[in-house]
Amino acid sequence: MDGGLERWEFDLSFSDYLDKHYSKMERTFGELADCFHFYLFEEGVDQADGLSDAEHKKLIRKQLGEFKSVLEDGIL
Repeated sequence: MDGGLERWEFDLSFSDYLDKHYSKMERTFGELADCFHFYLFEEGVDQADGLSDAEHKKLIRKQLGEFKSVLEDGIL
């Protein structure tokens, strides 16, 4: 995906990261954690079935941009 990881490695690494850190993130910054999960996982990784690697990468970048936009707009 980024030149260093295969798509399956990215998906597993991202899921593993969420498993390890999401509960702490949720306790500390609940709304931020929910927003992150929504944009990057629900609307990103979960929607990637059937996409090519290039389309998957584009989707994840788009969703990361959406998440950053919410932060910059001060919605949270």
